[in-house]
Amino acid sequence: MKNPLFSILVLNYNGKHLLPDCLNSISNQNFNDYELVIIDNNSGDGSTTYIRENFPKAKLMENPENFGFAKGNNAGIKVCKGEWIFFLNNDTVLEQDCLELLFKHIENRKSEQLVFVPLMLKADFPEYVDSAGDMLYPWGYAYKYENESASEFSEFKEINFACCGAAVFNRELLEKLNGFDEDFFLYYEDIDLSLRAKRLGAKIFLVPQAKVLHKGSATVGKKNSHRLYYIERNRFWTKLKNFPFSTLLKYAPHSFICSLFSLAIWTKRGFLGSWLKSRFAMMFGIPKMLRKRRKIFAESKINAKEFEKWLRKEKFFKWLRTLVSPPINIKRRIAPDIENQIQNGNSVFKFPK
Repeated sequence: MKNPLFSILVLNYNGKHLLPDCLNSISNQNFNDYELVIIDNNSGDGSTTYIRENFPKAKLMENPENFGFAKGNNAGIKVCKGEWIFFLNNDTVLEQDCLELLFKHIENRKSEQLVFVPLMLKADFPEYVDSAGDMLYPWGYAYKYENESASEFSEFKEINFACCGAAVFNRELLEKLNGFDEDFFLYYEDIDLSLRAKRLGAKIFLVPQAKVLHKGSATVGKKNSHRLYYIERNRFWTKLKNFPFSTLLKYAPHSFICSLFSLAIWTKRGFLGSWLKSRFAMMFGIPKMLRKRRKIFAESKINAKEFEKWLRKEKFFKWLRTLVSPPINIKRRIAPDIENQIQNGNSVFKFPK
């Protein structure tokens, strides 16, 4: 049998409650040239039993421990047979024609140096974007394009960074990059992967017609010490590995101010210990990251000026206020008829027409 076009790679850790919506949406796709590969990071909630009983055709791989996002997905890449690897979070739901629409763009632009990203919508408010690709500020903070109306994203276009909650990479490109950096474990590993891919000349495209619902932080949670530790550590490692020295020096004052604000915010939330632990870890990892940096820059096809074009420019102190200001309540922005549907208990797991 010929290899499938897509390998849909779902990483799971204690996500049994998320799997029915996710896996059924894959089974219901209009496009059938794919294999489903599920990597379980040693779940203890009966996830693997559920998968075997309800999705026997899926290729299930059980890791002996929780390998995290980076190493877990790398283990999955090794068993995938598809030409294209579709990384997909277990807290997502695919629109029925998602694979078909991705295929149409892949068919027209076949190249190992391409990445395709579907439009991710908020599961609770599907009129609004959860991610239309990631962006990266010069001082190292990564954010995703979100909270915009989904109707504003209708154009197939090149973007700078892929959110690997839902992203399609050519398998040859992933093998050339040696997959995710397993030292990251969790967070910023997709930004790092995108940076390394772009340094080799890869292009990343948003396919807004292909839609995915995303529940968001359903496995890890949004506010906890583990999330803080990995985000703070990996942000520093991402910069050290991938940023030109000229960029690091130019924005060193900005990074220092960010660290002070980060210290204040996380101390106020009771996570000072985790913040300090992340600092020790990031310093301990400097020698290894510098070795990786040398290899990345030796193979790079772009210079510092081109690199800075990928970064989102914004007035620093205006941006800094967003760190200490309360986040925008999306309920204030949704249309009244949608809010009424939610209040009346109607399902929000529907894609906008």
